[in-house]
Amino acid sequence: MGCLCGFFPLEVVLDQQELPQSQQQQDSSQNHVLDDLPLGRAAGAAIGIGVGLLAAAKARGILDSVREMADELRLYGARLSTIAVGSCGPAPMWDLASELAERFPGKTISSELGETDTLIGGLMLGNYQLILIDRPLQQEGVLCKKYTEEQLCIALAPSHPLSGRTSISLSELENQSVLQYQDMGIWHRVLAKDPHPHYLVQNDREALLELIQASELPSFSSDLVSHRFQGLSGRSNIPLSDEGTFVSFYLCAMAEQRELFKLLC
Repeated sequence: MGCLCGFFPLEVVLDQQELPQSQQQQDSSQNHVLDDLPLGRAAGAAIGIGVGLLAAAKARGILDSVREMADELRLYGARLSTIAVGSCGPAPMWDLASELAERFPGKTISSELGETDTLIGGLMLGNYQLILIDRPLQQEGVLCKKYTEEQLCIALAPSHPLSGRTSISLSELENQSVLQYQDMGIWHRVLAKDPHPHYLVQNDREALLELIQASELPSFSSDLVSHRFQGLSGRSNIPLSDEGTFVSFYLCAMAEQRELFKLLC
């Protein structure tokens, strides 16, 4: 052993002597494996780094999956406690939302306006439990029944020259200013026809009601709206005679919502 000390520091020789033979064989085997790699020991170090990066990526994937699962569970819980309603007309939606709130006081009622085709697509995707549309939906797996009717009207103050009429066309109001709520849903397609009045559009319903109370300007209304806001400024609700100003609304739901549907129809 004395000659070995001439080539290696003494502490290295002693350390090797103190290692059990099995450990020395294991280290030697690992060294041979690293030496046999195409790039030798450098490749072994690279593999170690790669394993660490792979583990980190896998850990991130697991964390992302946990977060995604938590989000899905929260969404599922929200859906259980919420009844989502879509409608192509505002007044029928108000009535349906009020009825649901009375029947299900522990539930959150969400409602939004939309085009009929968009609402049907949302119903199929499960975005809505109930929709109100302007035509019957005859499709397998869908429940559908007529829910209500609505006649679009013009509300006129007693001083207006047309207030004594039994019906009015939009062309008769041409060049007059008429108060209009912004979110009128299906009625927009009627109001866009020419000739028509000059619309004073309001996006706040409470502000609109205040304007109606404070002025004698004509405003749009309907038989459903006048029932909800009875005696508004003493105005007369006169039906519009234009095509498309009378609509039947149909309540639709998927078959799995049968119990909810039965309570409403």
